[in-house]
Amino acid sequence: MLYWKKMPSLWVGIKLTILNNYGTAPAIAAIKIFLTFCLFCEKNPEGIRTIKITFSQIGEAASLSRSLVNQGLKILRDEGLILDLSSSPRKKTYTVDVDGELKDGWAKLPFKGVVTEDKTIPAFNSMHNRYPFELLALQLYLYLLYARDNKNDFTLARKLTLMIKLKCKLSELNKAITYLIHIGLLKTIKQKKEEDYPSEMFHDSFYFYMTSAGTNAFTYRKTKQITVREEDLPF
Repeated sequence: MLYWKKMPSLWVGIKLTILNNYGTAPAIAAIKIFLTFCLFCEKNPEGIRTIKITFSQIGEAASLSRSLVNQGLKILRDEGLILDLSSSPRKKTYTVDVDGELKDGWAKLPFKGVVTEDKTIPAFNSMHNRYPFELLALQLYLYLLYARDNKNDFTLARKLTLMIKLKCKLSELNKAITYLIHIGLLKTIKQKKEEDYPSEMFHDSFYFYMTSAGTNAFTYRKTKQITVREEDLPF
């Protein structure tokens, strides 16, 4: 079962709010295309994850008009978040592994639970691609994935920290959180209890649970089977 795909994430801490400079709709398109590429790319013989896709296929997968596909791709190229490896002018080949094989600086992007069996992304289908709260919601989603502790199925974050990182107001953040839950990218949030901690210390800390295949989808590990020789047994 495919629980998640790798998503280059170092850029999130640096360039996430820079996308605001491009306008709401184009920035939304850029994030949706980036996530789509991460979800559907496959490794080539050199270990680089690539995706061969047409404009029409990008628009269908990310639920974008052809114009927004063009604008979103331009942003991603200009910011160095994708590379065009195409040998054909019609069906393009792109990669999100802009620095070569992705060995470090990546986050787990949920696949199962977000992508359906017919390879559609329902959360993207329900978006209007024009409202500021939609852009903020996608930026929040990226940041929560980027900031997640690899040992847990959730991201623990203070709302104040998120407001600073995303450069938004509390009312805007709350609307983005509600919207992520509404479109199905965020499963739920739970407030961290103040018990056993100094008053006010964790008053705005929350556990953010992203939609995924289920419990432990982010933290599942295959355990190696250890072969023990009979002469090594202690009895």
